[in-house]
Amino acid sequence: MFRWKGNALHPDAKYPVNTKELGFFIDQNGCFRNREAPELFFNFHYTNDDRHNEVRSEAMRVCHRREVLKRLAALGLKELYLPTLSPNKPNGPHIPILAPAAEVLKARKRVLVVINDHAYQDLGILAYRELQREGGVNGGSVINFVKGLASRTRANVDPGLEGRLSKDGAGFERDEDVPGLIVLNTAQLLYSHKYNKALSFRSWDALPRKSVIHDAVKYYEVENRVDGHRTPEEHIKTVFETVIKNPDFVSPGAEVYVVAIESGVESLISILDGNLHKYGERIVALALIQSPKVGQIKNPDLKAFLHARARHWQTSQFGSPNPSQCNALPSNYVSNAVSRKPDTEASIDWLEKSQGGVGHHAYTPCTKVLVSKAAMPPTPEASSDDGFQDDGPTCPTFGGGDTWVGECVFTQPVVQQAILSFFEDVARDPDNYCNPDFSLEIPNPSPEEPTTLSADSRLDADMLNPEKQVLLVAQEELRQLHAAFLATPQGDPEFGPALTRLEKLIKNKDAEIKELEEKAVAKGALGADAEQELRDNWKHKMNGEKWTEKVPGKNIPFAGVMADSNIVASAGCLDTTKEELAKLDLEDD
Repeated sequence: MFRWKGNALHPDAKYPVNTKELGFFIDQNGCFRNREAPELFFNFHYTNDDRHNEVRSEAMRVCHRREVLKRLAALGLKELYLPTLSPNKPNGPHIPILAPAAEVLKARKRVLVVINDHAYQDLGILAYRELQREGGVNGGSVINFVKGLASRTRANVDPGLEGRLSKDGAGFERDEDVPGLIVLNTAQLLYSHKYNKALSFRSWDALPRKSVIHDAVKYYEVENRVDGHRTPEEHIKTVFETVIKNPDFVSPGAEVYVVAIESGVESLISILDGNLHKYGERIVALALIQSPKVGQIKNPDLKAFLHARARHWQTSQFGSPNPSQCNALPSNYVSNAVSRKPDTEASIDWLEKSQGGVGHHAYTPCTKVLVSKAAMPPTPEASSDDGFQDDGPTCPTFGGGDTWVGECVFTQPVVQQAILSFFEDVARDPDNYCNPDFSLEIPNPSPEEPTTLSADSRLDADMLNPEKQVLLVAQEELRQLHAAFLATPQGDPEFGPALTRLEKLIKNKDAEIKELEEKAVAKGALGADAEQELRDNWKHKMNGEKWTEKVPGKNIPFAGVMADSNIVASAGCLDTTKEELAKLDLEDD
């Protein structure tokens, strides 16, 4: 029997936590690009060894997190460590969240709370899938959302603010511009005593091991957990109890608006279902993103609150992707909206200062949900034998934008704007607001008028043509090559070979697209207007002459047949024809 001795085992995978040493750079748009091939982004499958891929990927994610936290700090959002409630990192068990300085946060009349998914995302990061691609650190994290809050509010007061914030890495110069935003951390709930930091399960698995074949570092539910943060539900409860309901951080007169994403929805709904009046008394409105099935809601007050003050955005295979278009309603939905509409012209200032003192409490919708509940039809109770489970939407549901990935729904600016518009509608009339009666565009088939099955209405019919599909893919690749070329530093000699390579790729892709266009036109795949536009721009390959439609000429005898004189002339044979006709004493007209 053979065995490996400890000193003969292959060492564990190790990669530097440095963007440049990993072979990447950050362009002027905040995207991480490959230094040798700038059109390429991070690729997890770097080798055929899963352990090396895992460790290298974690090293890259550390670089991502550092860049995100650095930029958020410039925007006024810094790490607040729990349970000490200190901005200084303690030397002991802790869980960080993101929040402005206490004096800034408690001055805000409106506070937004983001509860992220706990499976794959880290603090402040919405979607690594987006962050590691063209979305960059701004689009893949809450950075763009923070900038959008400020620019949405200050657009009229400071017209130049939006332009300044559009610059990569821009920050706020004044505390008055910092919005009241709290970002929870439901993912990084494992604490490493050795490294004194909070980690997610994925980061824990990437910790250094004794060798490449050793098991992952074991964690213990007692020693490697932080009291009050052992589960995502505990973490949410603790933040509500120690931060949101703490007058030293959030004014008692402040309105709280919550955005919950994916598994964060399930955790929050579970908490509110158990004790709505304790944890939901400060919530004025609720936005749910790509909610999983939250099971049977037992609390009728919560059900009424979700109908009146919550909306849901999710991807949909059949519904409209428009974030402003309602696609589904709860089965027993009843709108209790007042007849008068709130003043839609009144602008909402997300940076407005709170006027409430210590003794003042903001209006809490929970005090009126019983009124809404009285108008709701009863919900069938689940029994042990009928297996009834209400899988319908828990609140009005809207399109999730142009994406099929749940984690990317909230990264889209159109969805963020739709959510803020909803919150602003509530803020205009926080005492009486209820979701209105929504109109649904749902087919209603009948024996006389059955619904016709068809392809997805969001796909054009000509998208089914393979020639056009290939052409569109090539055009998108060319767009990405141009974007990579513009994003690569031009004056740095280190990037000279990469720029030369990109120029060659762009030239080759241009030639490929021209050939694909000719094939698509020959197949009639582009449609009449697009084909005519292409023909108008075509040029002769030899002399560069633009292709134009020839006007028909007179018919003349040529080679024993009657031919168009303009075609004969364009072929250079008109003079020869005249000479031959002269020999026969014939006129060419």
